[in-house]
Amino acid sequence: MAESWLQSIGRALRSPAFKLVLIGILVLLLGIPLALVWTLVAEREGRSFEVRNEVARTWGAQQSLGGPFLIVPYVARVTSLVGDKQTDHNEDRLAVFLPERLDVQTRTTSQVLHRSIYEVPVYSSEMTVSGHFGAPDMSKVASDAVAVRWGETILALGITDVSGLKQASVVKLGATDELAFEPSIGIAASSMSGIHARLSDAKHAGAGAVAASGSGAATSSAPAPFDFSFSLALSGSSSVSFTPVARETEVSVASDWPSPSFNGAFLPVERKIDAHGFTASWHVPHLARSVPQEWSMTAPELSLGRLDSYQFGANLYVPVDFYDLVSRAIKYGLLFPAVSFMAVLIMEVLTRRRLHPVQYAFAGVALVLFFVLLLSFSEHIGFAPAYLLSALATSGMLAAYVWRAMESVAKGLVMLAVLLILYGLLYLILRLEDYALLAGSVAGFALLTAAMFLTLGVDWSDSGRLAEQDSK
Repeated sequence: MAESWLQSIGRALRSPAFKLVLIGILVLLLGIPLALVWTLVAEREGRSFEVRNEVARTWGAQQSLGGPFLIVPYVARVTSLVGDKQTDHNEDRLAVFLPERLDVQTRTTSQVLHRSIYEVPVYSSEMTVSGHFGAPDMSKVASDAVAVRWGETILALGITDVSGLKQASVVKLGATDELAFEPSIGIAASSMSGIHARLSDAKHAGAGAVAASGSGAATSSAPAPFDFSFSLALSGSSSVSFTPVARETEVSVASDWPSPSFNGAFLPVERKIDAHGFTASWHVPHLARSVPQEWSMTAPELSLGRLDSYQFGANLYVPVDFYDLVSRAIKYGLLFPAVSFMAVLIMEVLTRRRLHPVQYAFAGVALVLFFVLLLSFSEHIGFAPAYLLSALATSGMLAAYVWRAMESVAKGLVMLAVLLILYGLLYLILRLEDYALLAGSVAGFALLTAAMFLTLGVDWSDSGRLAEQDSK
């Protein structure tokens, strides 16, 4: 009786079903090194982001153009409650006026900078900005104004990273006046980066000039309606965006970058993309944003960022860089040992040659190392060549291993064919960005179907087809 039990246990341990369970456990255990590889990919990708930020600090960051804004200081009479008494006091405030019309024409020339093994897309842009300001009406902003410092009126322009400015710029007011831009946004307590010009420096009291009676003096003369125009030579990286500050905002961008990604609150009304670059244009009316044409700011809120959520523009998009591709490939990582092990198991039950679980483990580690090879080669020679090299190396090595382990050239060739099909299928899935899930699910279903029907004749509870052959 004891011997029969031992025979039953031995038969169970030699059965294909038990081998299949061991393979399943091994496949799950391979998820641990795959997770470590995934962590390695994230670490290398994080390093690439650090390099991009380092390059951006020297060349120019992601640039966003905000403005121009017309900013007028004024004094308001404010009533406040101190204890049980009401007291009146004066408070300094700023009135912000937006242009009636804004037209931005931008042309960018892109290039790819290299630092170590990393690539960073950057651009140099030439911007031509023009528009029109109406006469600022303080009654629309503050009815409690007791004094308006028209002589301190400034034209402020927000720029994300002013270190990207490559030459001095002047703003032309009307037909005659030219004012040089000065550093900073012109508001002492504001953290916004940019440049500004003082309208009191205008030489004429005509269009756009301010009749100032002295620096800091409150005057009764507001700027007349005026046209403005200026040019900027601005360097940046990764993206360029704009803020729809005017009642009617028109923006056009022409670039030699062949793969833009349009982002922000508004998509271009017209676009053209080809291998030589892209052109895009936007038209944004003020009704499309929930921000008035004028408002007041007090000391705690000296910010012009209330329009930031309405920014729009274009990214210098790198279509699925290799870090993303390697990460996506690892998501299918367990499919490789599962299918490969199943193919070997099917070949086992059709022959007298058996493989030890340790040999399966060696093969599984080799399949995991494929992703490490893919990552390391991709950083130097690009994803496609790295994928081909890693796939051929892994497939060839495992095919030779199966050939020697099972003492059959045919079995080695079968293994080579299975792996090449798997790697080819994975590459196709990775390149089909929009249909990756569909292709992956169909491929998984097809592989499962093939495994089910190929093993219909296997006696899983005994020793497989080999037992039937031995009994004949």
